Amino acid sequence: MKAILENKIREALAGLQGAGTLPAFDMPDIRVERPKDEQFGEYTASIALAIAKQAQKSPMEVAELLKEKLASLDFEKVEVVQPGHINFYLPSGYFQKVLASVLQEKYPAFPVSLKNEKVMVEYSQPNTHKEFHIGHLRNVFIGSTLVNVLRKTGDVVIAANYIGDTGTHIAKCLWGLVTFHSGENLEVISDKAEFLGKVYSEATQKIEENPEYEEAFKALQQKFEAGDPELAMLWEKTKGWSMDEFQKIYTELGVSFDEYFFESIEEEAGKKLLPELLEKGVVEKSDGAIIANLEKYDLGVLVLVRQDGSALYGLKDIPLAKKKFEQFGIDRSIYVVDIRQNLYLKQLFKILELYGFHEKMIHCGYEFVALKGGESMSSRKGNVIPARVLIDETITKVTSQFPESPDPEKIALGAIRFAMLKHGAGSRIEFDIEESVRLDGATGPYVQYAYARIASILAKAAEKNISFSGQPVQDRVLEEKEKDLIREIAKFSELLLEIRETYEVHKLAHYALRLADRFHSFYNECKVVDEENREVSGERLKLVFAAQKVLGEALGLMGIAAPEKM
Repeated sequence: MKAILENKIREALAGLQGAGTLPAFDMPDIRVERPKDEQFGEYTASIALAIAKQAQKSPMEVAELLKEKLASLDFEKVEVVQPGHINFYLPSGYFQKVLASVLQEKYPAFPVSLKNEKVMVEYSQPNTHKEFHIGHLRNVFIGSTLVNVLRKTGDVVIAANYIGDTGTHIAKCLWGLVTFHSGENLEVISDKAEFLGKVYSEATQKIEENPEYEEAFKALQQKFEAGDPELAMLWEKTKGWSMDEFQKIYTELGVSFDEYFFESIEEEAGKKLLPELLEKGVVEKSDGAIIANLEKYDLGVLVLVRQDGSALYGLKDIPLAKKKFEQFGIDRSIYVVDIRQNLYLKQLFKILELYGFHEKMIHCGYEFVALKGGESMSSRKGNVIPARVLIDETITKVTSQFPESPDPEKIALGAIRFAMLKHGAGSRIEFDIEESVRLDGATGPYVQYAYARIASILAKAAEKNISFSGQPVQDRVLEEKEKDLIREIAKFSELLLEIRETYEVHKLAHYALRLADRFHSFYNECKVVDEENREVSGERLKLVFAAQKVLGEALGLMGIAAPEKM
């Protein structure tokens, strides 16, 4: 309806110009929004305010002219309010049509973009030889939700993961293993990924505390980068430990990837591309290093190769960016990476542009995560909170709070996902386990409970043989709470199309909360299972069923389970 209304306004303006009622001017961007207060209708438009000067009339005059053109459409009422807004009220029949489309299973598949594209979403990107921590979880939740929404709106999406399997941190971990753990039987260690993370932190701290270790570490790093066979074998083995742990976590979170990229492979491609970058003047030599001087673009200087010959991130990311478009034929490349990499990604995109690569690349950034009252995490400091620890502690909390739950793990994972997804990407999160599992707040369990409550209502209706098959009665007079619930259901498809363009996945969590609120408000005021009034009961059960379908769809897109019982 939003897109239809925007087209109708565009046509009305063109008609007024064609008739000479309004002077000719370039057609502006026309946007129809949901009013903040629903007493002002289902939709509102402020186009009259935007074009009044060009139209050589007051905003109210322009709004009245548009109202006359649009009043003949299928609206219950079109009104103009100061200082020139146009509000649109839809008739009861519209609400019943929305309900009918959900019951016919057309609605969940309805929000398909007309600009279908092939998109690659790169997310997660953990480093091997480091622990998978709670910050990684936020990345996974944003990335996987974005993948789901883009697929739902008709895009072909490739979910990609770029693994950091080379670099200084790897060499430090290997040095720590060789120097401090060479005599140990590493095969008997139960949690090998956790062990590697601790070895990396130990090695970093040892080098910082004793500068004499720096020389020994550098010597090992050079041997490793030169392809020393023993170090290569140790690297392959320990890398496998990390990858196994990553896969366990992805499986538990219900996440999968279509493509994996590895820094160690992209580094070789970067070295092959380097002569061409130098020849084109995109990068230059400076004191033995190779840099991209981007100061005239206010982007500083990016070092691609250090003086000692070691490659940095940029040299690896440049060929990978090209590979994504050339090998996979994508239209958009989205990087889900934390905001600390904002400048770096701007530098990367600028280098590619100077190279002559003009493709659509987007950085979808997000802020840090810490436990409530905790300090910022750092693998170097060794104070990261492993994802496994957070998940296990939340499961324990859910088990005690919902003792009759058949699957506390699903509720716990839903609580964690929702608690991280409900925050805008620019908001820093202090994760509070106690808060995340509450049943009476802006939480995953609160939304899941709404779904489970509906399942209970439908089961009760079945026990009493109250049927709700068939399409809704079109001329039935709806209670205001029924309209409110359908009105919220109707916003779902527009929201998904909006997220497709803005990547603001937190709005999906906010929507699920509002839909749950509307359902509870409706159910508290409108009797649903009523054996003495089976006809009305049947009609309301259709609405309840539709709400459950859309709520389940919203939860599913966020990767959150929709339980039949809490």
